[in-house]
Amino acid sequence: MTSFQQTELWEVTRQLIAFNTVSALSNLEAAHYLAGYLDECGFTTHVLTNTIKGVQKASVVAWAGPESADGLIVSGHTDIVPFDGQPGWQSDPLVLKSDGQRLYGRGVTDMKVFLAQMLLTAKHLPLAQLKRPLVYIFTYDEEVASQGSGNLVQVLPQLFKTIPLPKIALIGEPSGFEVFPAHKGFAAFDIVVHGKGGHSSLPDRGLNAIANMGHIIQMLQEVNADMQLHISPINRDLFPENPASAFNLGVIHGGLAANMIAETCRLTVSLRIAPGDDAESLVARLGERIEREVAQPMRAISVDCDARIEECVIAPPLSSPQEAPFGKMLSQIIGTPLDRGAPFATDGGHFQKLGIYSYVCGPGLLGEAHQPNESIPIDHCVLGLERLEQIVHAWCIDGWTA
Repeated sequence: MTSFQQTELWEVTRQLIAFNTVSALSNLEAAHYLAGYLDECGFTTHVLTNTIKGVQKASVVAWAGPESADGLIVSGHTDIVPFDGQPGWQSDPLVLKSDGQRLYGRGVTDMKVFLAQMLLTAKHLPLAQLKRPLVYIFTYDEEVASQGSGNLVQVLPQLFKTIPLPKIALIGEPSGFEVFPAHKGFAAFDIVVHGKGGHSSLPDRGLNAIANMGHIIQMLQEVNADMQLHISPINRDLFPENPASAFNLGVIHGGLAANMIAETCRLTVSLRIAPGDDAESLVARLGERIEREVAQPMRAISVDCDARIEECVIAPPLSSPQEAPFGKMLSQIIGTPLDRGAPFATDGGHFQKLGIYSYVCGPGLLGEAHQPNESIPIDHCVLGLERLEQIVHAWCIDGWTA
C-alpha cells in the first residue's frame, strides 16, 4: 500500500468511485452519503429529489457560516458516463486502483476526486471562523445537458430564506488547474422526417425522407457558415480555435433497403453555443425554417408527411467577468490568467440564470475523462485539496476583497 492509499482522501475517493452513478441510474445512495458526511461536519444539508424517466435522482445543497452576503458556492456533479461495453478497461471501473503515480476508475477525473476534495475541505474547515457563507452543491445528470442543475435552479432561491444566495461559484471540472471564466453551451436534439414510402422503381409515387433530410443538412451548413460571420471579439479571444457557435451532425438513420423509397429519416444534431448566442432562439429559428422550407412542401404533396425537431435539451453557455474580485483571487492563487474559455459545458450555464457567476477550475485533464482506464495523477489529488482549502480559506475566512 502506498502512502497515498493510507490517506483520508484515498478512502473518501474510494467510496465515491464505488457508487455506480451512471447518468441513466439513480444517484440517491451517493447523495445521501455526501449529505451525511457534511451533516457530521456541521453543515446544514438538503437532499432534493426528482424522478427522471422513472429513476430517482437527487441534488445535495449544504451550507455553513454566517447569514451574510458575498458567500461562495463550490459545486460538482455526481454522475458519470457509462462504462459497460467500453473496450479497453484493465480493471473494475468501480474499484479505485493506484499504480503509485495515478489513480484509476470511472469518474476519478470527471469528477469524483474533486467531490472528495470538497468533503475533506469541509471536514478540515474551522466553521466558527467563517466570515462568509460557504455553500456546497452536488448535482445529477450534468453529463446529460446539465439537466440536474436545470431543475435545481428552479427551486434554489427558495432554499436560501435567511442566507443571501451567493453570486459566485467554483466548479471543479477537470481543467488541469487552468481557470476558465467562460464556456460554450451545449444542446442536442433530433430532426425527424416522415416521407412516403414505396418501390424505388416508382419514385413519382413516393416522397423520399432521406432526400428531404439532405435539404435540412444543407440548411444546417448554411447556418454554420452564417454564424462564422458573426463572432464577437471576446469570443475570438476566449475560444481562438473555434470561436463561433456551430451545429454538428452526429448520428443519422434512414430507410430500410436500397430498392425502397425511404419513409423515415432521423438525424441527431448537437450545438455548441458561444456566449452571447441563445440556443433556444437558434433552435427555434431552425425549426421555423424546416417547417417553411421542408415540411410544408412535403405536406402539400402528402398530408401525412412531416419534418420537425424533437427532444431538445440545452445546457446554456457561461460568461463570467474576468476582472471580478473572486476571479482575480483565483488567478493569483492558481497562478494562471483568466483569458480562455473552456471547450466543454458545465452546470455554470444554468447557475448564471440566477445571476451566479461561475469559474471552472479543477484537478485532472479533460483528455483523461470518459476514457477506458480513466485516470488522474496523484499529485493532482494532493495539490487540488491544498488549493481548494486555500481558496475557501481566502474567500470565506480571510474575506479576500482585492
